[in-house]
This record gives sequence, structure tokens and C-alpha cells, in this order.
Amino acid sequence: MRTRALLLSAACLTGGLLALPTTASAAPSGLAGDFNGDGYRDVAIAAPAATVGGKTWAGQVVAVYGSSTGPNPAKRTVISQNTSGIPGAAEKDDRFGDQIATADLNRDGYSDLVIAAQHEAVGSKEDSGTVVIVWGSKSGLSGGTTVKNPQPLYGSYFGLSIAAADFTGDGKPDLAISAQSDTGSNPYRIRLIRGPFAKSGSTGSVSSYTPGVDKPGLTAGNVDKDARADLVVTGQQTNKDVLAAARYYKGTASGLSKASTNLRAGTTAAIGDLDGDGYGDIALGNPDEPDTEPSGSKGGEVSVVYGTSSGPSASRRTTLTQSTAGVPDAAEYGDRFGEAVAIGDLDKDGRADLAIGAPGETFGDDTLYLPSAGALTLLRGSASGVTTTGAVFLTQDSPGVPGALEGGDRFGSRLLTSDVDRDGRADLTVIADNENDGSGAAWHLPGAATSLYSTTRSASFGPTKIGLSSKQNGAFGSALTG
Repeated sequence: MRTRALLLSAACLTGGLLALPTTASAAPSGLAGDFNGDGYRDVAIAAPAATVGGKTWAGQVVAVYGSSTGPNPAKRTVISQNTSGIPGAAEKDDRFGDQIATADLNRDGYSDLVIAAQHEAVGSKEDSGTVVIVWGSKSGLSGGTTVKNPQPLYGSYFGLSIAAADFTGDGKPDLAISAQSDTGSNPYRIRLIRGPFAKSGSTGSVSSYTPGVDKPGLTAGNVDKDARADLVVTGQQTNKDVLAAARYYKGTASGLSKASTNLRAGTTAAIGDLDGDGYGDIALGNPDEPDTEPSGSKGGEVSVVYGTSSGPSASRRTTLTQSTAGVPDAAEYGDRFGEAVAIGDLDKDGRADLAIGAPGETFGDDTLYLPSAGALTLLRGSASGVTTTGAVFLTQDSPGVPGALEGGDRFGSRLLTSDVDRDGRADLTVIADNENDGSGAAWHLPGAATSLYSTTRSASFGPTKIGLSSKQNGAFGSALTG
């Protein structure tokens, strides 16, 4: 627990981003996450608890378009299954948007948005799940196409997790989608649906893989520096309730190839080049306590596995907790350090930096107690990998971070790194999913050379500012992409 008096006071900002809409260029930028092709990456925020047409937990996704000052809440597209051109209809408990991803799936120069609703009923099969591609264009996101579920079953939860990348190296982005199956001792499967994808619904071939992990979460990135994306799978060990697990799949011309060596346990993952050697490094977050997850650490941990030409290193690995020398604060039960992780070059030095969310972080003393206010730790990349030198500890009481430290907000529950303002530095999107009694809120923290985040240009916005109801039930920002 950290005494609030020790924290630097915040410079409270009252307004959100008010940038004027930008004009789309004649030719699309081709940037990942740029839905309208104007050269600025955009941020998509999931709101699976949103009420649509009177249907609770029907779900929506908001694309907030980028500008020179970051995401512009005034320029946005709100998407639900009641939106014109989107397949299906908003229904109670569909949770449309509980998983999202982005890639230019039809190769027209505009990024497309992939949205899953794993609780969608298909015919009479409840919780069968659906995945929809919403297409990018000069005017932004519009129109949608359903990705065919290879095995629509009751409780298959197609879209349990999704990752979009070119895993085969043929220049056509693919979709990796996890779901349950009706065969084998391990019911979970990963389907690799090869590109290209067309608005007509046609796709390439489909392959199926058994990850040996329950409730598999999928994270794409290039670990071995070849021409193909790789896949990290996180989840729980088969037939175990809480024991975390992680697997690595190498992208190959014929699909995904599972490595024989497992990664350290993790339930969240990010991939990026922390040491600047061109290989993607893997950060695995494991926020659970060791009394329930024996491979974990008090307060949570993050394991870093460095990339090599053959994939994840078997020996060059490190584990970080809030008790690690140089990591700010101290490890305490319930911190949930590692519940969210993200990697991006925040200071533009050629090496990616590591952001770690600890939404369970508690502050206060006998006179003022603030449980689960949440915090964020930023660790710099260096030639030798992630370093604790110059580490940054952020809360809503930190300089330039809008808002105020409050119990229950869970600041740092989700993270995204992407260069939204096009200055060459990655920016942070930070979610506090329980801000304002469950409404949730998002922060834009621009990257900066010295402090890793800008103390003068940061901003925040809640659901109502981007066209959503304030009733988000703690699910606002459940998934981010851009």
C-alpha cells in the first residue's frame, strides 16, 4: 500500500480532446489501425456491456479516429449489430465486442475492424459465437461481413479470442480465432482462417490446432524476425481451474507450428522489440496470487522472454514483480500487477518500452483508504533488454494525468500502445474499467522522450463523450485495438 501523501499532486485537466476532424488523403495510408486512411492510427474501444435498442449487454464498439493531438472523441463511429450494414441484430447478452482486432483483411489500404461476440446464438445454438469484419474506407468504418464459424455448436464460443496478422507470409493477413470444439480431451481449438477476405464472405482455407490450453487468449507478433507473424497463446492449463499457461506458435508458409518448449505461465501477453535487436520479445502477465496460482508471485508478475532467430529464448528470460529492485512501489496482495501489458517505443529511441497495469493497486492510510484505485508502471527498453532504470509509476494523481485518485477505479485494467498522433512515438491508451462506479474511462497518454509520457498533452474521456451510455457495468474497454 502506498500513502497518498507521497504521491505527486495531479495537474487536473477538465476537457477531452477537441481536435478538428482531419481530411482523408486521396490514397489510404496503409497504416495498421488506420480505418479511414488519413495517416493517423485510430483507437477502437470495446463496450460489450452496452445496452442497444433496450437489450442489455448487447454490446457496441467505438472507433475513435486519430488526429495530430491524439484520439478525437468528436470524430468517431459507434458500431453495434443494429448498425446499418452490420450482420445480425442486437440481442440481450450477446456481448458484441468482447474481443476485437484489426488488419487490412481485403488489402485495399484501409485497416478493417474484427469484432467477436462469443455469446451470440446461431440458430437455436446458444453461445455459439460470431465474428464480424467491419470494413475500413475513406469515410471510416462501415458495412460488415460475417466470418463463417467452421463448427457452430451450442457453447462453442467462436471468437473467444482473435488475432489478426499474416501468419503464412504470403502478404494476405489471416485470422486466428479460438473456440470450443466437440472433439478431443481438450475441447479448445484455434482456427487459422487464411486470407484474403472479401466482402462477399469468401476466405482462404481453414486449419485447426489444439493448443493444450483452456480459454486460449491470442496475441500476434513477430518473434523470430522472419516474414511471418507468430502467435502467443495464453490461458489456463487443461483441466485446471486457475493454473496459468502460455504456448508459442511459429508462423510458417503452411500455417502455425507449435513449439515444443512452453513459455512461463501467463494470462495476458504483448510482443515487441525491447532491446532493439530486431527480434520480438514476449511479455507475459500473471496477476494472480501464488496461493491460487502457484507459478505466480505475490501481487502479480510479468515475465519477459527475449526473441531469437529460432523463436523465444530458452535461457534469456526474466521475471519482474513490484519487489524487483528498481520497480516502483512494493508487491502487495491484490495489486494484480500484470493484468494488462503493452509494448511500444514511447520515447522514440529505437527500443520498445514495457507498460504494466496493476488495477488492484491500493493507496491510503488510516484516514483515507483507496482500494483498487489502480496504477501503471512504465519500464524502459535498452540494449540489454527491459531495465528498471528510470522507471515511471503513474496513477490519476501523477502530473498531467487527468482525474483524481479514487478507490475502485481500476486504472490500468487494459492497455494499448500505438502512435495515434503520428509523431514517431508510441502513445498509451489506458482504461480504468470501473471509473465513476462502473462507467469506465479511457486516457490518452502521448509518448515522450524523457518521462515516457507527456505531462502536458494527456487527456481522458468517458463513454458518454464517445456516444455511449454511462451504464457500462465495468466492461468499458474490455478490449482495445488500433
